[in-house]
Amino acid sequence: MEKKYTAIIRKSRFEYVAVCLELNVTARGEDLADVEKNLRTSIESYLADIKEHPETIVSPISTDEFIEFLRDTEPEWYREPGEGLILRSLEVHEVPSYA
Repeated sequence: MEKKYTAIIRKSRFEYVAVCLELNVTARGEDLADVEKNLRTSIESYLADIKEHPETIVSPISTDEFIEFLRDTEPEWYREPGEGLILRSLEVHEVPSYA
């Protein structure tokens, strides 16, 4: 059975940026296909390094790092919520699983 990982992909001002939540591995690309390919490559390289160096401590992305990722990739159109609201909308796309 293959291990599946969760990826969050955001479009920043100039490129797409992705992060694998379970491994805290990131990648960038010019479009969705490019960032997906680059993230898959990053995950595969990271897993190969872990096999080579089993002393490596693998940990998921922390909440603080995830919030920083979201802020750094916040789209220009993203605005503060209206008066009386505490939630902001979040653009969501279905993303493939990475193994």
